[in-house]
Amino acid sequence: MGHSPSENYPLDQFDYKLLDTGAFQKLEQFGPHRFIRPAPQAIWPKSLSPDEWKKAEGEYKYFKGKETGGEWKFSTQLPKDGWKIQFRHLVFKIQPTGFGHIGIFPEQALNWLWIMDQLKQLNGTKIQVLNVFGYTGASTLAAASAGAHVTHIDASKASVTWAKNNLELSGLGDKPVRWIVDDAMKYMQREHRRGKKYDAIIMDPPSFGRGPNGEVWKIENKLSEFMEACQNILSDSPAFLLFTTHSPGFSALTLENMMRTYLPSHKTGTFETGEMFIPDLSSGLSLPNGFFVRWRAAASSEQ
Repeated sequence: MGHSPSENYPLDQFDYKLLDTGAFQKLEQFGPHRFIRPAPQAIWPKSLSPDEWKKAEGEYKYFKGKETGGEWKFSTQLPKDGWKIQFRHLVFKIQPTGFGHIGIFPEQALNWLWIMDQLKQLNGTKIQVLNVFGYTGASTLAAASAGAHVTHIDASKASVTWAKNNLELSGLGDKPVRWIVDDAMKYMQREHRRGKKYDAIIMDPPSFGRGPNGEVWKIENKLSEFMEACQNILSDSPAFLLFTTHSPGFSALTLENMMRTYLPSHKTGTFETGEMFIPDLSSGLSLPNGFFVRWRAAASSEQ
């Protein structure tokens, strides 16, 4: 399963570039600003010169001996309220956070295009989409811009507010999106009791997290229960499913096995699995960054 920087990834439609990788780091350009962040997968040497890397305006480093938790060090004053970048017709606010995130996960770009493509093929049908662990809303924006009715859920009020802001920045404020700040499992269980069904589910569960009331999420302990909750609120004729993870120890095949076990209940449709990646513009390599499994319903001609 080979990838090249020019293959599929929408480099010309994105104000983001992965400039170089290597020595367990990545050099990224978000609009006008350049940063260095950890990349544990980048075990190969860097391609660009040290002078190019020194042009970065900020660097995020993990605390010594840890691979989670760290701090930023900036060499310039960044805009206090962040800045905007664009992906096709979607606009996102970018701002470094204490967790080392920037507000967007560029390895998901091909999934955003896939979501839009699935909905386009449905010819504007009012599909009910649930985006679980929706973070700052890139998948929500992709679905809403293509005509879906979206329910966006995340336990972080700050992330949901950020996602709302992105929707407004993209000129999509009139689109039918429901914003939910809640523990994902509790919300889906309530939806099941209410008899609510969704035509599509987008899932990006974290390795570890806490709900708004301290509920603990550990993916290895909770995933089966989570998939059952998804199964309970999936319509009898679902349109598509997208399942991604960055969790160490998981693989694309693991995700596919879970989806085949729990979702969907019938056997028709098409699965796609693989690694998420970002093309490295300097080396020609691709930086692996998590796994995906995508399922779409069979077209009437395929059934």
